[in-house]
Amino acid sequence: MLEKMEEQLKVGVIQHNPVIGDIDGNVGKIVTEYRQLLDTEPDLVVTPELSVVGYPPRDLLHRAEILDAQEAALNDLALETADGPPLIVGAAVRTERDNGAPVHNAAIVLRDGKTGETYHKRLLPTYDVFDEHRYFQPGTDPVVVDIAGTAVGLTICEDAWQDAVVTGTRRHDESPLQDTATSGADLIITLSASPFSLEKPSRRERRFAAHAAETGCPVVFVNQVGGNDELIFDGHSLVAVDGAVHEQLTGFESSTTVVDVPVRGDATVPTGNTETRATQARKALTLGVRDYFEKTGFEEAVVGLSGGIDSAVAAALAVAALDAGNVYAVSLPSEVTSQQSIADARTVAANLGIEFDVIPIGSVVEDISQTLDENDASLAGVAAENIQARIRGSILMGIANQRNALVLTPDNKSEAAVGYCTLYGDAVGALAPLGDCYKRLVYELASVFNDTFSSAESSPVIPTSVIEKEPSAELRSGQTDEEEIPAYEVLDPILEHYIEEGKSTSSIQEEYPDHVVDEALRRTTRAEFKRRQTPPPLRITQKSLGRGWNYPIAAAYDSLLDDR
Repeated sequence: MLEKMEEQLKVGVIQHNPVIGDIDGNVGKIVTEYRQLLDTEPDLVVTPELSVVGYPPRDLLHRAEILDAQEAALNDLALETADGPPLIVGAAVRTERDNGAPVHNAAIVLRDGKTGETYHKRLLPTYDVFDEHRYFQPGTDPVVVDIAGTAVGLTICEDAWQDAVVTGTRRHDESPLQDTATSGADLIITLSASPFSLEKPSRRERRFAAHAAETGCPVVFVNQVGGNDELIFDGHSLVAVDGAVHEQLTGFESSTTVVDVPVRGDATVPTGNTETRATQARKALTLGVRDYFEKTGFEEAVVGLSGGIDSAVAAALAVAALDAGNVYAVSLPSEVTSQQSIADARTVAANLGIEFDVIPIGSVVEDISQTLDENDASLAGVAAENIQARIRGSILMGIANQRNALVLTPDNKSEAAVGYCTLYGDAVGALAPLGDCYKRLVYELASVFNDTFSSAESSPVIPTSVIEKEPSAELRSGQTDEEEIPAYEVLDPILEHYIEEGKSTSSIQEEYPDHVVDEALRRTTRAEFKRRQTPPPLRITQKSLGRGWNYPIAAAYDSLLDDR
């Protein structure tokens, strides 16, 4: 421990929303925020993990141009510190080894106009949505630096999750935070790009409070915020002291502030995160949609409004993220579409204040069916029904092309899991905002939107008639979802047990009827080819059916599900 140690250290926290690969833009944001903090005279300023290039950069790290640009950017950033406090940034830096991964995931201390001490992330996650061994060489040693007379230890993200159990086993044996404390740190900084999942903010609070208690050091957790493809980062940066959260930044938005970290003495304990799952989901999904459009350069969303709950919630999310003027909705009724569905779609559009049209497709369906009949290629049953969905998909994509917009698919996780969707039909689009929401959560989101955006003088944004109607693909008269797949009240928990919790068929059948479990899980295995061809789902659970779900298509493993 250093001889001199401040009672408090003023730490500037930049809760950064990067654009992956936009090194100039990301550095420009960091410089702006760093300069903004100078009047408060912080002792140091910290950014999240890989804040220069953005997380996750994936195969951009295989491009020499990216690494060259980062090196130049770090030199420019260092110049900012010539007359200011040290700045700790996250970046990918080249290794000095001739073998193994080419770069380190690093925390770099910039001070006195130069690049200083560098820490290399020791624990590299390679599971679920993470693939860091593909890119990074792990570090081997703790790094503790002297800042304003305080011994500050540097760690990065997974270093703080060393005891996490994934796929039934603990992934790491060493504890970098404990090693850092043992090496003389009085304070530990954790740069992070920790993606959001429901209730994860509370889990992080408990984790970092425990780290502070076990290491005897205050811990400053600085997290990325924003949507990057299907991943959403919620921020919620925090300071943990003496086994409790001392201070926490607002979630789901960029934030820059200075926190007084009590290196010695008592800490105040604020109220923990108490938002409901549905409220967290709404905020996360709104952020994910907004950033997906902003970072891909699109402004307008196209939504097919069926009159059902999923498309209504998808449209409400689009409005929350992009504003009503940037959302166009269209109803595409066929001969079997009820007038109530058209009326409900119109009401939802009016309540949201979005542009809306009705384009009947009955004649197009008839023309295609007649053409097929004339060429001895008649379709019947589900094949014939799906023609309607594929016509709708083609029209939606055509409208999006014409308007330079993106289509949002309204499909939910329950449907995606069991393949209850039509490829190139209702599953078309650029993004699935509800793709990681089970059907029951979609209903909760509808209630949150009604509570948030409806007033006592107005009707609910999503009408009662939409919320209370029986779910239906409406591809034939009188059709309901429960005729085709298990009821969502049963299906959703079965899928949660299988997908999120990894439970076996037999253990799930202890709670639910054997035949229902068999049907749900066999449908899930056989729908893999569909999921590979559908838009990325915004991830809000601990196991989405997107990047973190890595099952084979050309395989036969139905028999493994019957493990009784």
